[in-house]
Amino acid sequence: MDRTSSERRTEPCRQLAELDRRTWHLWAVSLAVSLSLALAITTFFYPVIRWNMDRIEVQFGILPQLIFGLLTLVLLSGAYIITKQRELNEVRQFIIATYAETAFPTEKYATDALTGALDRSTLPDILKRETARAERFDIPLCLLLCDIRAFRRVNESEGNLAGDLVLKALGQAILQTARRTDIILRYEADRFLCFLPGTEPPGGEVFGRRVLSACQRSPRLRELTLDIGLAVYRPRGDPEQVLADAEEALTACRAAPEVTGSADRVPA
Repeated sequence: MDRTSSERRTEPCRQLAELDRRTWHLWAVSLAVSLSLALAITTFFYPVIRWNMDRIEVQFGILPQLIFGLLTLVLLSGAYIITKQRELNEVRQFIIATYAETAFPTEKYATDALTGALDRSTLPDILKRETARAERFDIPLCLLLCDIRAFRRVNESEGNLAGDLVLKALGQAILQTARRTDIILRYEADRFLCFLPGTEPPGGEVFGRRVLSACQRSPRLRELTLDIGLAVYRPRGDPEQVLADAEEALTACRAAPEVTGSADRVPA
């Protein structure tokens, strides 16, 4: 658990370091273009300086192409560097804005007393808030819907108290796996909905596998089958549709044969 907390603290530092590395690459490209341009100009004017010539004797057919090529090189490289630097600045601002918060403000929302996740009543506000942030920063928003297969059998065979303990263990497993910017809410009786801001499908699959690994470490969960449905909201998409996509993916996952204790329940 300490290792997980340490990884959460160092994650923004690694991301910012990667941005710094990419920024230095841009500066290296800019320097290479500048040196190439300086070399071309030096080569062009060297005979004038070296031999004290009164004028530059270049055929008329060559000079326009030479000047045009140099100007095109400068303009294209400048446009590329400016565009990439602007993208890096936007990513940097997003990372700083995301990790500047100590945690998601759960005190503003109702919490499920049993599992510690947010209550289902918070879903409309959370969905609106996170899709708006995805639009603002032009980033994806990954949704994971987690469901215990045949959970009713737990209540029927072991009683409601045992079922509550299973749900509590699952809620804690998901919450401990989540980053501080992720949002976990109890979607239905035995279902949890996870919002993963700025996460593409591969990252969502990794998160799902980590949840499954955490479940296998829990004595109350390792004999159960956890199904996971994954969907991604992208800017200018339909927030309601992404929920429907997650439920559809979950239904497809549940259609697969049941494998007790399986850690391969994340759809690719």
